[in-house]
Amino acid sequence: MKVTIKDIAKDTGLSTATISKYLNNIKIQENNRILIEDSIQRLGYHPNRSAQILRSKKTRTIGILISNLGNYFWGPLIGAISHYLTDRQYTVVTCSYNFDKEREKTVIQDIISQKFEGLIMLPSDDHDHYYQLLQNAGIPVVILDQFPVMRNKYPVDCVLSDNYGGSKLLAEHLFQNGHSNICILNHSENSYTVSTRIQAVFDVYNDHGINLKKNISFCEPICFSETHSFISQNKLQFKKILETPHPPTAVFFTNYLSAMGGLSAINSAKLNIPSDISLVCFDNDPLFRSMHTSMTCVSQNLTEMGIKSCDLLLQRISGNYSDFPSTEILSVQFHPGKSVQNLHTSDSLNKI
Repeated sequence: MKVTIKDIAKDTGLSTATISKYLNNIKIQENNRILIEDSIQRLGYHPNRSAQILRSKKTRTIGILISNLGNYFWGPLIGAISHYLTDRQYTVVTCSYNFDKEREKTVIQDIISQKFEGLIMLPSDDHDHYYQLLQNAGIPVVILDQFPVMRNKYPVDCVLSDNYGGSKLLAEHLFQNGHSNICILNHSENSYTVSTRIQAVFDVYNDHGINLKKNISFCEPICFSETHSFISQNKLQFKKILETPHPPTAVFFTNYLSAMGGLSAINSAKLNIPSDISLVCFDNDPLFRSMHTSMTCVSQNLTEMGIKSCDLLLQRISGNYSDFPSTEILSVQFHPGKSVQNLHTSDSLNKI
């Protein structure tokens, strides 16, 4: 016999109205939520989603919009979002526009026409303001990993990692190990996350009385395209820097894509890490675990980012805008690997 919300109400001693609020993601008392979830699991309740949609006139569909589905780095984030929302009886649709702005606009118009209830968006740069098309249509949006430059004009919720704090940890590690001739790889245009990470490096060295801009190597800004092309461009640019008369002693990878290109160039040049070149990276890619020398890096908590974005989006869908616009800055974790040579120690050894 099919379990209904009346059965859940009888089992928990709560009203059907409270059960209905829970099923429609309206906030209820925490002790009631625990009772309901325990009852649902024990009794094997499965809501009739079609009936829910017809009664509420809502699609219970939430979208994830990402610039490039080929970027596997975001897999854990998309997985966390999908798992969290499907557990709450939402259909999750992941969309991509492959860095094509016109295609992005078309996808967003499709999302509006299909009456999605909300969207979690991963823009390719901080100049992307198409999210306001959704807001104008009454569809809540949460932006991940960027802080749009148009946010003052078009307020929007954002969830990001602590780009500045994490990069300061990496830059301080390089400085303490004697590195002042460094390269920053992946100086991408129009990226809040990348520009913030780079500024943190400059600020750390300025605090120590060093104007890093006088002796820093920059790769030219790279236009986003296919992931493999981005990696190839980074490889070629870093290869040229390594071939200069006075190559850097260390490189700061601003994300895992720049690290993939840089590591490829280092491998082609047959350089040893860290005796020939030291490395740090903002991101902790699974591929780093296969390196003979462990990468010094910071990692983002992509699962937490996904859950925070879902909580915020569901809050907006329920009509709660009391803290709008909200910005969530999530902590990162520093991993001191073996990829940075201590130049103070090596200089002392060379003088003996």
